[in-house]
Amino acid sequence: AALARVQDYIFTKDRLKIYFDTRNGMLGADYSTKFSPWLAHGNVSPRLIAKECQRYEQERGIQNKSTYWVVFELLWRDYCKFFCLKHGNHVFYPHGILTGTRQEPQGEEASWKVYEPVLEAWKQGKTGYPLVDANMREMRATGFMSNR
Repeated sequence: AALARVQDYIFTKDRLKIYFDTRNGMLGADYSTKFSPWLAHGNVSPRLIAKECQRYEQERGIQNKSTYWVVFELLWRDYCKFFCLKHGNHVFYPHGILTGTRQEPQGEEASWKVYEPVLEAWKQGKTGYPLVDANMREMRATGFMSNR
């Protein structure tokens, strides 16, 4: 399925050439690559996708902001992955990687509050903020959410 998605997105549907213009979309199967689940589970490698982008550029004669940006975002993904490997669970703490350092906020500034009704509204896509609600409903329905 992973290789089929790469083939379909890049070559069959020819979406790579317009990725930069569509990547901020909110709904639908093809506004972004949707490679994430297969990358996360190791079913496809960033290297293979980058090579396919390069092959696309050579075969189709198209080298633009879109072909560059897919590869750039793969690099950004790897940076974030290594950042998390370095800092471990601290990235999920209320003050992130500052936890346990002299820069960690103290006192009232450091308190972390959880309001169950607000949390539940967020999870259900019923916050009253249309952008937030649409993203949460999309994630519940499809497993994907725009990073915008």
